[in-house]
Amino acid sequence: MNRLTAYLTGEARLSLTGASPQDCLNLLTQEGVPFRSVERTDEMHYYISVPLRSEKTAVRLAARRFCTAETVERRGLSLLLRKAVRRPALLLGMAAAIALCFLLQNRIWVIEVKGNERVPQEVVLRALAALGIRQGASADYDQQQIKMQMLNAVPELSWLAANRRGGKITVLVTERVLPQEDGKKPPAGNLIAASDGIITDYSIAEGMRLVSRGDTVTEGQILVSGLEDYGLCLRAVCAEGEIYANTWYDGSVVTPAFAQEKVYTGREWREFSLLVGRKRIKICGNSGISVGSCDKMVNVKRLRLPGYAFPIALETVVWREFTRSERLKDPDTVRRALEYAWEAQTCAKMVAGVIGQTNYRFSRSDTVYVLRAESACNEMIARLVPIYGKYEGESNDGTDYQRRTD
Repeated sequence: MNRLTAYLTGEARLSLTGASPQDCLNLLTQEGVPFRSVERTDEMHYYISVPLRSEKTAVRLAARRFCTAETVERRGLSLLLRKAVRRPALLLGMAAAIALCFLLQNRIWVIEVKGNERVPQEVVLRALAALGIRQGASADYDQQQIKMQMLNAVPELSWLAANRRGGKITVLVTERVLPQEDGKKPPAGNLIAASDGIITDYSIAEGMRLVSRGDTVTEGQILVSGLEDYGLCLRAVCAEGEIYANTWYDGSVVTPAFAQEKVYTGREWREFSLLVGRKRIKICGNSGISVGSCDKMVNVKRLRLPGYAFPIALETVVWREFTRSERLKDPDTVRRALEYAWEAQTCAKMVAGVIGQTNYRFSRSDTVYVLRAESACNEMIARLVPIYGKYEGESNDGTDYQRRTD
């Protein structure tokens, strides 16, 4: 008797107790009673498995050898079927579930989007919903027509395929490759100063340098000209180079002096809702809760099978009541945070460079901490500005400007 046969026909697990359980096993063999899975615990106790139809026979034969046979467990498919027959509602539910599995194959329950990077998934799902591809809708659609309509609705896509497997649709998309900026430089341009400063170093690759080390420059001043003067003619080029200068920044950083803290009272409320697609069915819970004095924690458990997720979920919302209290922030911690914020803000203003010496003045008013700072930096201040030719044509007032010729 193998395991499959034993499971289909059912078997009983017997405990044999006696002075000589071996004689009981020999008698079962002589009488043709099959048994398996013999387990010995000690010299007087054995465990065996026999078919359900032979259970009573095995108990009677064990008594003939002065052994006690007790049934420890009964298992098998036949036992399950007997229990199911006594529960007609369960059988009816199983039959309805099997029927629904076949009937619901023609409905869309799960939509999965793959291949998108720049285009958000919600954009694709909304465009599909506008075309009738949504949860609960019929799965009978023309794939080629959906593809053409989606490419028109979402111009960022260059290809789309909607593959259906049961109640799940997998939408594969390919995004359109956008043309990259060529990064061409203007035909002519000057390098100007982005801020006031004192020139410390420079490296010029193209153009006519107009400043030297130690010169003081102002914001907007031309540092390297894109018009090279050769005496007899001018040559227009795109100035290129790096110019570093000492610059100065000053300002203030402010933060509140008091921090708001939450003190939980220990009171909690729970709400339970059933989510079916886009529908929400409230099961139980209190809806008259003040959101301003409670934290909201949402836990969603979805109905899943291996490789398949149904649009059915149980949502549990936990509301935790709290009160607010104010706490004075530690001055040393606040000062370090404000100094870090000032350095980050100053570095963000520079294309390249370093922060040198910084003087801080830290103070507190009634409700805020204030950090006043002055920083000396060495940064690259050159910025490229194109040189445009003079416009010759019609002005805004309709007057034509033309070259005068002798």
